[in-house]
Amino acid sequence: MLSIAPNFGNTFIIIVLIRIMYYGLLTIAFSFLASQLGLFSLMVPVAFGVSGYTIAILETKNILIFPYSALVGIILALIISTFLGVMVNRSKGTYFLMLTLVLGQLAYAIALQWVSLTKGTTGITGVNRPYLLNIANLESNILFYYFILVVFIICIILLYVLINSSFGVKLRGVRESESRMIMLGYNTSLIKWVAFMVSSFVSSIGGIFFVYFIGVMNPDAISLNASVKVMIASIFGGINSIIGAIIGTGIIKIVEIVLSGITQRYLLIIGVMFLIVILLAPNGIMGIAERISKFGTRFFKKNSK
Repeated sequence: MLSIAPNFGNTFIIIVLIRIMYYGLLTIAFSFLASQLGLFSLMVPVAFGVSGYTIAILETKNILIFPYSALVGIILALIISTFLGVMVNRSKGTYFLMLTLVLGQLAYAIALQWVSLTKGTTGITGVNRPYLLNIANLESNILFYYFILVVFIICIILLYVLINSSFGVKLRGVRESESRMIMLGYNTSLIKWVAFMVSSFVSSIGGIFFVYFIGVMNPDAISLNASVKVMIASIFGGINSIIGAIIGTGIIKIVEIVLSGITQRYLLIIGVMFLIVILLAPNGIMGIAERISKFGTRFFKKNSK
């Protein structure tokens, strides 16, 4: 369905879908850690911002062009995530949440105050979309849409394979009882660090598409507000599901875009929606869908007898 959306949708719909996909990668990165390890990271946007800023700096200063700038952005995001992952690796629960909050805010402060490099609140402007393999000019929204769609699907498939592999079983084992996994001889610190790096990699891919689509990179992309929106979208859709993370992102972004044109208090409305979902459906939209599915199954079984 997504592959044929440009044939039926106007420019506005295509733009909305593109935004859902690159923000969706950020939400998926958050949801991956939360669902597989039970860790809520409020610094997921850091890798997103590092890759975006790296591309913006390298290309506006005519140092590197795509795909080399994007590759450097991913590598730098992973290098920084390596050290951040080691720092937060031994914490869990509330301590993990607070530590990632502090580190995320530290990254935001650096982006905001290192004006000579990041241009402060103004941000780095003038980032142009690249040519793909010197064949396709991604200035076209439709071509850019298909490009991000392919990468988006690949990321989802790779995460599904990882989650359903033996490594995914180890992740869930650590989530359920880390002490038991240690007694079984597993290096839980390494397992959690690898999961953190996977999350950072997915987030950095989202940052690449963000900066190329918007053409601007500023501190707002890695602010606490951005982290909270990611967490809300993930919980709204269903934190234990990648599909739920995508659905949550889609709903939040569509509501945000529509309501922002009507009222400046759209965040209040989103907050009320989130509160209702938490009270009535703690497992999010996917939890509601699962309950409806179970009810339907029981109904048909009862009537088939």
